[in-house]
Amino acid sequence: MKQLVDVPGLADVREFAYAQCAVAGDFIFVAGQTAIDEHLNLVSSDFGPQARQVFENIRRALNAAGADLHDIVTMTVHLADIRDAPDFLAIRKELLGDDLAPSAVLGGAQFVAPGALVEVQATAVRPR
Repeated sequence: MKQLVDVPGLADVREFAYAQCAVAGDFIFVAGQTAIDEHLNLVSSDFGPQARQVFENIRRALNAAGADLHDIVTMTVHLADIRDAPDFLAIRKELLGDDLAPSAVLGGAQFVAPGALVEVQATAVRPR
């Protein structure tokens, strides 16, 4: 059975016909996160701060569902410019350390949020 999770600090996006986070069994599904704050404002025009905000948004969603970044089991990464991949991978390594997860990194994306440079969708498992 699917349960939607209210996530403090993230924009309420139900008016756009999706949820930020849902739990099904022990799995947590986090919607694609861009670098927007709870008021739907882009936090920066630079890649580094955007990537960090994306991970902060994912962390908030996972925390609301009883997990954290280290519980991610897979992620899909979309970049506006594939040349930002090395910077993204460095930030991911800094934040997740050796907690590796299968992932896909795709370039050439266009996002609904104007000015967004990165979007990440993640699936995690709740710790027992």
